[in-house]
Amino acid sequence: MMKRVASFLAMAIAASVNPALANPSVDDLPDLTGGVVPVVQYKHLDPFSGDDLLTSVSEVEYVVRVKNQTGDPLIADSLILVVDSVREISGKEISHRVGIEGSDGMTGDGKPFFKIPSTGKELPPFGESEPVTIRVTNPDFLRFFPPGVRVRGIRRSSEKAVKDLLEGLVQKGLLSPEEAIRALESPSSSSP
Repeated sequence: MMKRVASFLAMAIAASVNPALANPSVDDLPDLTGGVVPVVQYKHLDPFSGDDLLTSVSEVEYVVRVKNQTGDPLIADSLILVVDSVREISGKEISHRVGIEGSDGMTGDGKPFFKIPSTGKELPPFGESEPVTIRVTNPDFLRFFPPGVRVRGIRRSSEKAVKDLLEGLVQKGLLSPEEAIRALESPSSSSP
């Protein structure tokens, strides 16, 4: 048991020294879209409402925020917004005919992604993220729905949060590794 906790602490320290070990690639991140809801809104006037003077639009900007509807906090630095599809009014997929500008990269299957900015280490349960702006260029002046987006990232489970807390206390010298091991092994005093 001592070796297991020592190896866990060594990996955690290595990950904090080398961020590449702590941050998986975008393709490795789990899809959180079911519990983390993307909210897509037009940044300016709605070009399809007929209320403005535009008859055709060559560029549309959207503001996307995600709402954490899960009961777990999310690791803020891991949150990624993937533009999954762009559909014409008829329902036809037109991602290949429009441009997605300003992305932070592409997934393995060629979909643009954006890192969701954060102001803290976690996005708390039922919290809302900072906005991401997605600009879609439309050289063919097509009429399309807002882009379909998916959210990828890492949930912080309560067990992981406890391990991180204990690791931090050991690193600060407030807790010995042996005390951290005992804390992980001992059942909660509030358990029946």
